[in-house]
Amino acid sequence: MHATILKLHKNRVFTLLVWLIMIFIAIISAPSVTNTLQSHSQPTFSAKSQPTQAAKLRNQWGYHLANTTSVNVVYENPTGKLTTNQQKKIQSVINRLKKHRSFYSISRVVSPDTNVSGQAQLLSRDGSTQLVSLDINAKNNLRILTNELSGQVKVPGLRSYVTSPEIIRDVSNQKNAQITKIILVALFVASTLIVGLYFRAPLAAAVSFMSLFAAFVTAYSLSLNLAKHFNWAFSQYVPLEIGLATLVLGTIWNIYLYRKFRSVLTVQQEARAATKQTIQSLRFPIVTVGGCLTILFALCGFINFNEIRALWTLAMTYPILILAVLTLNAVFMAALGESLFWPSGTPQATMKSHYWRTATEFSLWQPIAGFLVALYITLPFIYFYHNSLSFSAMTNLTETSQAVKGARVLQAHFGEGKATPVTIYLKANQPLNNEKDLQSLDQLTSKLQHTKGVQNVYSLTQPGGMPIDKYYVANQLDAIGLSSKEATGRLSQASNSLHSNAAKLDLKALKRQVNQLSTMVTKSNQIVQDSSRLAAQVNRTAANSSVTVQQNASKRVRRYQQQINQLAQSLQSVSSGVGQLATEGKVIQSYGQNSYNNLQSYSRQINQVKQQLKRVNQQVTASTSQLNGIYDYLNGLQKSGGASIYYITKAQLADTDFQQTLLNYASQNKRLTTLQVVFKNAPSSQTTVHQIKRLQQQIDLQLRGTSLSQATVAITGEPVAQSIIQSKMTHHFTTLMAILVFGILLAVFILSRAILQPFYWTAAFVMSALTGFQLTYLTMHFVASVKQFDWQVPLLAAVILAAFGAWQIIALGLSYRYTELSLLDWILPTMTSYGQIVRYILLVVVILSIALTFGASLAMIETALIVIYTAFIFYLVLPMIVSSLGKLAVTLPDKKNILKNK
Repeated sequence: MHATILKLHKNRVFTLLVWLIMIFIAIISAPSVTNTLQSHSQPTFSAKSQPTQAAKLRNQWGYHLANTTSVNVVYENPTGKLTTNQQKKIQSVINRLKKHRSFYSISRVVSPDTNVSGQAQLLSRDGSTQLVSLDINAKNNLRILTNELSGQVKVPGLRSYVTSPEIIRDVSNQKNAQITKIILVALFVASTLIVGLYFRAPLAAAVSFMSLFAAFVTAYSLSLNLAKHFNWAFSQYVPLEIGLATLVLGTIWNIYLYRKFRSVLTVQQEARAATKQTIQSLRFPIVTVGGCLTILFALCGFINFNEIRALWTLAMTYPILILAVLTLNAVFMAALGESLFWPSGTPQATMKSHYWRTATEFSLWQPIAGFLVALYITLPFIYFYHNSLSFSAMTNLTETSQAVKGARVLQAHFGEGKATPVTIYLKANQPLNNEKDLQSLDQLTSKLQHTKGVQNVYSLTQPGGMPIDKYYVANQLDAIGLSSKEATGRLSQASNSLHSNAAKLDLKALKRQVNQLSTMVTKSNQIVQDSSRLAAQVNRTAANSSVTVQQNASKRVRRYQQQINQLAQSLQSVSSGVGQLATEGKVIQSYGQNSYNNLQSYSRQINQVKQQLKRVNQQVTASTSQLNGIYDYLNGLQKSGGASIYYITKAQLADTDFQQTLLNYASQNKRLTTLQVVFKNAPSSQTTVHQIKRLQQQIDLQLRGTSLSQATVAITGEPVAQSIIQSKMTHHFTTLMAILVFGILLAVFILSRAILQPFYWTAAFVMSALTGFQLTYLTMHFVASVKQFDWQVPLLAAVILAAFGAWQIIALGLSYRYTELSLLDWILPTMTSYGQIVRYILLVVVILSIALTFGASLAMIETALIVIYTAFIFYLVLPMIVSSLGKLAVTLPDKKNILKNK
C-alpha cells in the first residue's frame, strides 16, 4: 500500500486529483457569468456618497415607494402631434397597467392626468411625445419587468419605449455579459491555437488549455464567493480581467515551460526527471513575476474606488495561475514526456531577430543617435498626449436597443439632458405644507433654474418648471393695485358729487324762497279775509234780493227777479266756493306757517351739512391722494424683485391644485420632497463634474440662513453617478499607475540589483504605453469617429500591460543579475537572444488582443489596439534604449568615448 501511494505521489496523481476536486467545486459553486454581471450591473458607491444617501431618503418616502426604481414609458407620434384619440388610447393602456399593478410590481403611476400642474415635464413642446413615469419594485427582475412592460404599453400608430438610466445600464451590462462570454471563448481558443501552432502539437495545446481553464475557473469562483460572502469589491469586468490575466501570462509561461521541457528532453530522456528539472529552472522567474503582480494588485484593494478595488481578484488569480502552471502542467508533462509534442517531436530551428541585433549595434555605435531615434518614435505622441474618456453607459450600445431608442427620443423632443435628470432629495425637520418653507424651496428652485447648464427644474412649488402666478406676490399685488385704483376712482366720483351737491345747496336762494313763502302765507291770509268778507256780502245781497222780489211784482221786477235768482244761485255757489277756499286758505296758512318754520330749521341744517360736506370733500380728496400714492408704490413694487417672492395663502394651501402637487412631489409625512434638474446637455466628461459641483454649491448657498438650512439634502441620477466615477477614476487611476509602475520598478531594482538600467527599461515601457494610448486614440478618431474611450478601457489595458511589462522587464532584470559579463559585454548577446523570445511574446499578446475584438465592442477594440501598439512600440524602442543608455551610462564620464564603438 505504501508503495502504491508513493508511486501515485511520484506520478503526481494526487496533484491531479486535488485539481479535479477544486475544479468541480469551482464549477458548481460559481454562478454563470451572465447572472454574476447582472447582479453587479449598477455602479457601487460608498455609504457616505450622495446616491447612497439619496436612496436612503427615497426609502423613507412612503406610499410603498421604498426600494423602487423609476422608469419612463415614452410615446412618440412619428407623424406629428398626438391626437386626442391617441391620448385616450395611451390613457386606456395606463388604466390597464393600474389594474394589474401588482403583477408588474408598479407602486406609482405619474401621467399628465395625475400631474396636471407638472404636464410640462411630461409632454414635449411640439406635442408629439408623451412621458409616463412608473415606479416599480424591480429588485433583481428589472430586465424581466422591462421586457414585459415593453410588450404591454404598445399603442397602435405610436412608437413606445420603456427606458431609464438604470435600464440602459442593465442593457449595457447584458451586452457586456455576452461580449465577455464570447471574448473568453475567443481568448481560450486563441491561446490554444498559439501553443498548438508554436509547437505543432495538439497535445501541448490541450494540456495548456486544461491548465489555464482550471486556473480561470478556480480563480473566478473563489473571487466571486469571497465577494459574495465577505462583501469584497466586485465589478462587471472582473470575469474578463481574470480571463485576461490568466491567458496572457499563462500562455507565455506555458510556452516558456514547454520550450524548456523540450530542450531538457534532448538531454534527459526520462520524463519525470526532465519535468522536475524544467520546473526547477523556471520556478523562480514564474513565482517572482506572479508574486510581484499578486502584491501589486492586492494593494489595489485599499484604493477607494470599486472598479480599481475589484482588481484584488487578480491578487487571487496569479497565485492560482502559478500553481496551475507549475503543478497541473507537470502532471501531464511527466505522464506524456516526449509524446506531449507529438507529432512534431524535434524542436524548431530558432529564428534570429535581425531587427534587435541591428538596432542594438547601431545604438552601441551611436548611442545618442539611437536614443534620439527612440525619442522620435515616442516623444511626439507623448507631447501631444490626449486622454478623453466617456463615462456613459450608452457608449458601447447601438440603436437596436429599445431603451436606447427611448432615451434618444427624449433627448430629441425634450432636450439632451431629459433622459438623464438629476434628482435632489430634501428632507426637512417639519412638514413642507407651510408658506415659509415653500418660499425657501421656491427660491432654491429659481436659483437652480438660473444655474449655468441647467435647462429646467421641477419642484413642489414649480411642478411644470415655471412659476405658478397665483402663488407669487406680483400676482397678488396686481389684484390689490386694481382694487386700490378702483377705489380711487370711486372716491373721485364721490368727491365730485359732494362738490356738486354742496354747490347746489344755495342758502340765498333758499332764503328768497322762504321769504316768498312768507309773502304767500300773508297773501293767503288776506285771501282768506277777503273771501270771508265776500261771503258775508254775498249772503246779504242774497237776502236783499229776496225782499225786493217780494215788494215789486211787476214783470220787470220778475225779470230781474229771475236774473237775481240766477245771480243768487251763482253767488250761492260762489259763496260755497269761497267758503271752501277760505277753509283751504286756513289750511294753507297753517301748512305755510309750518313749512316756513321747517324751512327755517332745514336752512340751518343745510348750512351745517354744507360745512360737513366741505370737510368730507377735503377728507375724500386726501384719501384719493393717499390711494394714488399707494397705487404708485404697489405698481413700482410689482416691477421690483420683491414681487417675485413666493407667497401661498392658507386657502391656497388647502385647494385641490396644491394638494395634488403635494401628493406628487412630497412624501407621505410631507417632510420629504424632490427637485428634478434637467441639464441642457447629456452627461459629458468635459462638463458633468463641473455642473454637479455648481449644483451642490448653489444648494448649499441658497439654503443657508433659510428655514430649510438644517434640511438633509442628497442628489442622485446618472450625471451624479458619472461625476463620482469620473472624479474617482481621475484621482485613483493615477494611484493605480503609480502602484504598478513603481511596484514593478522596485521589484526589478531588487531582483537585478541595479537601479539605473532597470529605470531606463521601465521608462521605455511607460513611454511605449503612452504612445500606444495616443496612437489608438488617433486611429479610432479617424477610422471610427470615436472621440472618447470608454472609461473601463484604461483599466482593462492596465491589466494586460502590467502582466506583459512585468514579465518583460523582470525577466530582463534577472538576466542582467545572473550575467558575469560587464554591461557593455552583456548588451549585444542578450539583446540578440532576447529579441527572439520577445517576438513570440509579442505574437501571443497580439493574437490575444485580436481575440478581444470578437465581441464587436468599441471598448474591447480600443483595449486591443492599445496593447498591440504598446507591444510594437516597446519592441522597437527597447533595444535602442537598453543599448544607447547602457553605453552612455558607462562612457558618459569620459566624453571622448561617447561616440566610439565599444
